[in-house]
Amino acid sequence: MWANIRNLGVFQGLWFLLVLGGDAYAVFALGWFLFHYVSYSEPQEKRLLLIYAVLGILMDSSLTAFGVYQFSNDAWPIPLWLLALWLIFPTTLSHGLRWCWSGKLWILIASAFGAALTYVGGATLGDLQFPFGKPVTVMTLTACWALYFGLIRVMTLQRS
Repeated sequence: MWANIRNLGVFQGLWFLLVLGGDAYAVFALGWFLFHYVSYSEPQEKRLLLIYAVLGILMDSSLTAFGVYQFSNDAWPIPLWLLALWLIFPTTLSHGLRWCWSGKLWILIASAFGAALTYVGGATLGDLQFPFGKPVTVMTLTACWALYFGLIRVMTLQRS
């Protein structure tokens, strides 16, 4: 249990560091990713970490390309700090966020109240804007995250 709490605590600390500090702190996220990859990951998890990160980067890049949100520094496709965030997010999926895999309802709850709302928090703290407004963006993000979680859940179950 303490390992899961530590896992989520490190992720949350890095989330704040990246959202508030931007690209300059991406190296810390990369360090955590490498430490996690070498020290904690089982062989199956190692194979999936990068796949999950790439899927997330593609999702956020697509949402940026379609104008669902935009960044003040005009980074394309997404800023370095968000790429770094996508490297460390999958490190929580087999640890602190393992509960997400207990059923389909949890996937939607995690999508709606966890993932989508972190973008609202990030917009409040950082350089993220919602051209279509918060309600449309949150609904879009909730749908995208439900698909993302659903896809990685299927991938995880197929590999186990």
